[in-house]
Amino acid sequence: MKTSVIIADGTFPCATAPLQGAYETVFPMAAEIGYDAVQLTVNRPECVNVALIQKLVEQTGLCVSGVATGMGYTVDGLCLGAGDEEIRRKAVERMKGHIDLARALDGAMVIIGAIRGRFHDAGGAELFYRQFHRSVEEVVTYAEQKKIVVILEANDHLETDAYITIRDTARFIRDFHTPFFKLHLDTMHMLYENEGIEAPILENADILAQVDISGEDRSCPCEGGYDYPSVVRALKKAGFGGYLAFEYRPEPPENGAKIGYDYIRSLIDLL
Repeated sequence: MKTSVIIADGTFPCATAPLQGAYETVFPMAAEIGYDAVQLTVNRPECVNVALIQKLVEQTGLCVSGVATGMGYTVDGLCLGAGDEEIRRKAVERMKGHIDLARALDGAMVIIGAIRGRFHDAGGAELFYRQFHRSVEEVVTYAEQKKIVVILEANDHLETDAYITIRDTARFIRDFHTPFFKLHLDTMHMLYENEGIEAPILENADILAQVDISGEDRSCPCEGGYDYPSVVRALKKAGFGGYLAFEYRPEPPENGAKIGYDYIRSLIDLL
């Protein structure tokens, strides 16, 4: 399995990126710690300095594992399940822009997380699901054309209403019958939804592309609060070859990006 750390460029508040600051600073930091890749936190993909990132990838030996898209919802109010057709359409176009960005970055994955929205964005569950399904069909079709993998995160009830359980999320993904739409798990969401560890991982090993690592309230894994050894054992048993993405608040602890990495790496090496 490979490791990636969520980064943010320091121009906006971010509670899910252990490394934050100018890309010229955080790329070398991630490489020095030992990560294989970084995951970008992006709102408007057209504003990303692709040439700079390509240069830093070449200099550090890292790759870009994924593009997080949730700011489209939290900042701009775009929603793939929106009842308002104009908002839904703009959300789809934003996702297509992220896919184009991912292609320019040598095939990073594109994440559907917060940008799915909530039921109230469509005035209720029925219309939400109808709109969301239309949007995902458009997004995945475009991703297939561009050869980019889109991953749908199984979330938790505190953050969304739709596709919370791993079983429902996996079933929805499987219905597309494409290698360009895969499953994204998160240990914090798994903790909150209490769905177990080994069974969901083993049952969905064939479509699992990424597992985010953090504890309760986006705490650093070194602080405990979750059975990380069982996660690592299950992923090894499943033959997981995707990314462990380190997604938690930058402080505390100080140097959390390294402390969390060292703890999980010790489990990978020892178990």
